[in-house]
Amino acid sequence: MTRIWLYTVAFPGLLGLATMAAIVLPGDDLTLTRLLAGCGAMIAVQVIGGYLGGRASVRR
Repeated sequence: MTRIWLYTVAFPGLLGLATMAAIVLPGDDLTLTRLLAGCGAMIAVQVIGGYLGGRASVRR
């Protein structure tokens, strides 16, 4: 059960936060466009990563 949680929640969540930070944090000014792009990328990475992690955890 812990393996499924790690593959479907924890790892995609950390990857999503890292993706958002890579988009939002660089630079001096935070524009709404960068913030929305970062949030969209975070959501996309978490959804796709959770799906792929779920598929990987079931196969084992």
